[in-house]
Parts: sequence; C-alpha cells; structure tokens
Amino acid sequence: MIASIVLGTFGLIATLVGMQCSKVGGENYVLKGRIAALGGVFFILQGLCTMIAVSWYASNITREFFDPLYPGTK
Repeated sequence: MIASIVLGTFGLIATLVGMQCSKVGGENYVLKGRIAALGGVFFILQGLCTMIAVSWYASNITREFFDPLYPGTK
C-alpha cells in the first residue's frame, strides 16, 4: 500500500504538470501530453499495487478463518 501511495503521488504530480492549462513545462504540448500519459501509467500501476495488497490481505483473513488450528477468535 505504501508503494501504491507513492505511485499515486507521482501520478498526481505528473498529471498536474502535463495539463495544458498549467504553466509548468512551457508551451510544448507534445511533451505535456507525454507527461500526462506518464501520469496515467502511474495511476494504472497504483491500481495494480492496491489490488495486490487488498487481495493478499483478504487471502490471509480467509486462510485464518478456515484454519481449524487457528488459536484466535473467528
């Protein structure tokens, strides 16, 4: 989840820089489009990292619930 937060932050920054209405990066719209696309890639990677973390956690919960030797509460 920490990697997801970091990738989301990079995606947000890259997307804000890549917007055509921002003054950061000059007037080169081709470069701005590529930066915005890079922000989109960061958002996709963020989503993948989040799905992996949530699925892993749910798998642990399910495994502990169906384990007859688990000493904790169910």
